[in-house]
This record gives sequence, structure tokens and C-alpha cells, in this order.
Amino acid sequence: MEYLDSRHSEWIGMWKELACSAVNQGDHICLHKHHRWEYMGSNRDHHNFRHQHHPLTGRIEHIYIERRTPMTSWTNWPQVSFLAQHAEVNLAY
Repeated sequence: MEYLDSRHSEWIGMWKELACSAVNQGDHICLHKHHRWEYMGSNRDHHNFRHQHHPLTGRIEHIYIERRTPMTSWTNWPQVSFLAQHAEVNLAY
């Protein structure tokens, strides 16, 4: 488990994705009885968050946000880039 610094390139995106979770309704903090979402660290695949007393559920919640790297590791980027550059695009609707 590693702890990402707030200057890390994934920092803002992972908090935005946390806010998009249905239980959070757009709020990345969810302050309730002096508790809020806490970043617990990251592993190779996920960012881990915990809330000790979520305002919607009234219980401990854990959310695991998939990291960008694993989400795209299946893609052969040089090939995708080549195809995108040479694709014929028809934008007429």
C-alpha cells in the first residue's frame, strides 16, 4: 500500500470519482458528526477510501476507486494512436 501525495497526477481525479459514487450524491466530503471521507492509501489497482459514519447510510462505508493505469493497461496505445490518426471521420449528421 502506498500513500499518494496531493500533488500526484491522480489525486484530483480520484476525489472527483469518489464524489460521483451514488452514495455520495456529488459530495466528496460527506461531513457527518465530525466524520468525512478519508483517503486510506492506494495499491497497484485501487485507491481506498473510508467513511466512519456516512450521512446517508449511518454506518462505516468503504469505496475502492480503480486506478487509471489498470483501467487502460489492456489497450495497445501505439496501435490505437496510429488508428486514430488514420481513421476517416464522418461528422455529417
